[in-house]
Amino acid sequence: MERMLRVPPVLVGIIAGFTIFFSVRSGRGEIGVIALALAMVFANWYSSWLSEKGIVLEDERTIRINEIASRRTLQIIIVALGFSVLFLSLKTSNPEIKGAFESLSAVLVGMSLLHLALRHYYSRVM
Repeated sequence: MERMLRVPPVLVGIIAGFTIFFSVRSGRGEIGVIALALAMVFANWYSSWLSEKGIVLEDERTIRINEIASRRTLQIIIVALGFSVLFLSLKTSNPEIKGAFESLSAVLVGMSLLHLALRHYYSRVM
């Protein structure tokens, strides 16, 4: 039964993904944005509906697993961005690569600052 509860969000996600893909490919990105918004509204409504029915989708174990997975993902992305910035810093003589270097550097700094700000916030709140 619990597996069946996951089918509607998966189907909506697949349909939204295909809609976004084909709308962007055809040059009508606004349809993709609408499809994404509708998928997010459906996911929120479906989660609320299941909660009202008393069905628990997350417990302490799954929340902890998600926290660990998020932490590892952040660490891997930060390391990959760091190596990308180092690699692109060697090639900044090319103007096309210089833009990528600046963009990746901005993303790396932004992610690092956001991470530090959230750590500070949660250390005070929790």
